[in-house]
Amino acid sequence: MPGTLSPKPLVGITVNRDYRRERLWQSRSYCLRVEEAGALPLLLPPLPPVYAGGLLDPLSGLLLGGGGDVAPFHYGAEPESGLGEVDPQRDAWELALVRTALSRRLPLFGICRGLQLLNVALGGTLHQDLGGGPGYLQHEQRAPRHHPSHSVEVLPRTRLAAIIGAGRLAVNSFHHQAPAAIGAGLRKAALSPDGVVEALEDPERPFLIGVQWHPETLEHPASGLLFQAFAGAAASCLQR
Repeated sequence: MPGTLSPKPLVGITVNRDYRRERLWQSRSYCLRVEEAGALPLLLPPLPPVYAGGLLDPLSGLLLGGGGDVAPFHYGAEPESGLGEVDPQRDAWELALVRTALSRRLPLFGICRGLQLLNVALGGTLHQDLGGGPGYLQHEQRAPRHHPSHSVEVLPRTRLAAIIGAGRLAVNSFHHQAPAAIGAGLRKAALSPDGVVEALEDPERPFLIGVQWHPETLEHPASGLLFQAFAGAAASCLQR
């Protein structure tokens, strides 16, 4: 019909859970970025893993947002002294979402904790606390969220470089965990000067990228480019 709008892809976004105040929450900036990029956001509360398949049915992409630490038993480790707050039920829910999305080849975009969860879902492990080791940069910045605090090197000949360009990028940083052993099929796409893995990707999938920084709040053209690439992949999935 004349004037009918083309359907927009629906993108699921994972959320945090505050047990003490019985609230679910996530930064509004995730929704704004997704909408600006041409997709529609849908917040996904933690549910029993059995519901992952049905909830993903109408979605054309999955965005794994930031939040607390991933429980180490999910990657075969014991908790170390620097481990922060964990939510094992949220972990189980999001791991079920990721594994179902992988089986359906849905576009996946991980941010901070989301990157770490992608790595764990594919068999990787994590450094539980960067603050506990010598020689690391300040990865939990004390500057405002939209300001960069350290640089990363986007590696050449990666999908990430094709989207935002290779070379040095100043990013914001709010994490104390990071990938250690890299999961199956993933490759490093960006590193910080201290050697911390700042981005991972799977070049064999339609779209699977995780970044350790927070492009939903970082004021840099690269942030918009990342969300546009993700929304574009979701739109392609919608057309299949």
